[in-house]
Amino acid sequence: MTRQPNHMDDRYVTSEKYVTLKGIHADARRHLSDVHWNYLWCGTGDEVTLRENTAAFDRHLFEAPLFTGVSNPRTDTRVLDLDLSFPAFIAPFGGGESVFHPDAHLAIGRAAKAVGISQMVPVAAFHSLEEVAAASSVASVFQMTFAGDEGAVLDMIARAKDAGYRYICVTYSPIRQWRERMMEDRFSVRGEKAPSNFGEGKSDPAMLRELLDFTQPRWTWEQAARVIAKSPLPCMIKGVMSVRDAKASIDAGAVALYVSNYGARTIDRTPTTIDVLPAVREAAGPDMPIILDSGIRRGSDIATALALGANAVALGRLIALGLAADGEYGVRRTLELLKREFWTTLGHLGCSSPAELNRDVLVQR
Repeated sequence: MTRQPNHMDDRYVTSEKYVTLKGIHADARRHLSDVHWNYLWCGTGDEVTLRENTAAFDRHLFEAPLFTGVSNPRTDTRVLDLDLSFPAFIAPFGGGESVFHPDAHLAIGRAAKAVGISQMVPVAAFHSLEEVAAASSVASVFQMTFAGDEGAVLDMIARAKDAGYRYICVTYSPIRQWRERMMEDRFSVRGEKAPSNFGEGKSDPAMLRELLDFTQPRWTWEQAARVIAKSPLPCMIKGVMSVRDAKASIDAGAVALYVSNYGARTIDRTPTTIDVLPAVREAAGPDMPIILDSGIRRGSDIATALALGANAVALGRLIALGLAADGEYGVRRTLELLKREFWTTLGHLGCSSPAELNRDVLVQR
């Protein structure tokens, strides 16, 4: 990936269509039907975790010291062996992203490349993993569920390697989610176009049925470790929400931990990612890369996550909003605004780079 320039002009760019994320949010709402809006914003159950994901960030406040500001901090960082212009990835959301824009992850990848960050691509993406990889050079991580036949999983990983992906993001889903907004709308992603990564000439169609219907037995840690050991690509593990799972992931061979409650879309009344992050960091030690998603809404939230132990965040709903608002431009502008606000936050906190963020910059409400 080409390293992006670090200098950022301290003037607001008023010539752009969107000067804040609020405009992107408003256009996305205007473009989407109520059904598709509910698909984007829903959580599970009573959506307690959905609300808490963002409220938890609000409980952490910054302590900005006097006479220590930095006028032009660096925002770039390196996670694993990936250079990022600011500490963010595109989260591997998918399964129905084409309702936001027909170019889906193709547009997202082009926008990510323009801003200088990496893209995670889900197995259930609207376009095939090869098509997404060909759209830009930043489709670096391929997410897939460990389910069904181990050989089929390894075949898919090999296919991702052939397409140019550098890491596998391992995820897990034992049963269907209880998303009442989608249920009330009678909306299902299976009513959209089938994901391109499955079907004749792509991979075993039975694997798609397993991933969508959850009819097959789930894997054990022993199975996961066995496949990770055989994988031609290094694996990170997503969904780490406890010290127990952090240690088990490391024992299974994970090269990075991905702290996520899946945007509160799997099960309700679970902890928030920002609340479990410090304990996961302590269990993992200082050198294990940690990525966090769920609840990120502003550039300042990225700074909070790094201060509490993350190396980078992954962006999902905000990217979907940008896609719905104005396709590739909407995603690019979303990323630019997040990067700019993150840059501003660093400067006020007296940090010359993301590496200087730590708990000393935070007070808890």
